[in-house]
Amino acid sequence: MKGFFRLSAVACLLLVFVAAGCGGESGATPAPSTPRPAATTPAPPGAATAVPTVAPTSPGATAKAPPPAGPAYYQGKTIEMVVASAAGGPTDMNGRAAATFYPEYLPGSPKVIIRNVPGGGGSVAVNNFVEKTKPDGLNLLAAASSALNNQRLGIDIVRYDLRKVKFISSLSRAESLVFVRKEALPRLTDPNARALVVGGREGTESWQAMPMWGREFLGWNVRWIIGFAGSAELELAMRRGEIDMFGTADASVPQRLVEEGVATVVAQIGSFDKGKWMPRADYPDVPVFATMLQQRGVAGLPWQAYLGWTAPGSSLDRWLASAPGTPDNVMGVLIDSYKRMARDQRFDSMVKKTITPIYTLSYGEDVAAIVKDLLDSPPEAVEYPLQLQKKFGIVR
Repeated sequence: MKGFFRLSAVACLLLVFVAAGCGGESGATPAPSTPRPAATTPAPPGAATAVPTVAPTSPGATAKAPPPAGPAYYQGKTIEMVVASAAGGPTDMNGRAAATFYPEYLPGSPKVIIRNVPGGGGSVAVNNFVEKTKPDGLNLLAAASSALNNQRLGIDIVRYDLRKVKFISSLSRAESLVFVRKEALPRLTDPNARALVVGGREGTESWQAMPMWGREFLGWNVRWIIGFAGSAELELAMRRGEIDMFGTADASVPQRLVEEGVATVVAQIGSFDKGKWMPRADYPDVPVFATMLQQRGVAGLPWQAYLGWTAPGSSLDRWLASAPGTPDNVMGVLIDSYKRMARDQRFDSMVKKTITPIYTLSYGEDVAAIVKDLLDSPPEAVEYPLQLQKKFGIVR
């Protein structure tokens, strides 16, 4: 037995000398099966100088956080970004904008690849990401406000809690617009006419508040078909006459449809500023839906529920996150790198060309605080939209 302890001690000393001589990283850091050498190339200009290694990810594992490992942590590695939508829509474009420029701003210049996982209004991807992803800073998620609405409404498919997700950023476009095919517009308020078809993914997007509350309080003559993959598919369906109404915050979509004489913008969510509901600067003459409701005397629980439904669209429109449990030091690098990336004029130009010409960005704990406030809403305010969805046949 004493011999065993002597051998163990010698082995430990050898391991220490080898680690010191090789300059290897200490701690339990998720890494490829083949160890990579320490980085010898400098980080990109303006990049952070050190990325700490992450803590162990196995259940119940505990360890003291190792010292910073420098750019070698990301050097030669690949970040996989899961996008919770089909390719082509604003959720996808938000992910691709980050994926395009992140390699320049993250130390070690890792590659970023994208994997689209549509379904369930984003909830399929979020479920898988939260349940199966290592909190190592090498796996990111790009999703939309519909994932938050799904959780608030208690949709059966949801198995995640966004309070636990580690948010990097939220890109919020100008508030949503809802538009109608010109040929169908006369039927919008005619109860004796054929109902207009509202298209959507899962009926949980923030703009869906307008047709839902419109039917309940403004006499809008609408019904729903859901299951579309995203904005690109919805636009094509409107051009084909398969749907009559849908909405988005991406002004380029209605702009195309209006210029080509296909559709007319009928309402917008707007924003609340200095005690007044204000329209978007690019659509100053389109009615703000909140004002339309107030003019009809909508108040109390329906009003509170409407505000709770539409807030995620303006506060958590398109977001980027790392897995629950990602260490704060790694999150700090991801957020700092994103902030510097967002100041790049090329990034700004890409966002304006592919997503929206008007947007704001929020980061980290600010985004998390918004999510918590919305998820902690009174149960009756959360339940009200679900009852409307059931009433109108959007969900069963």
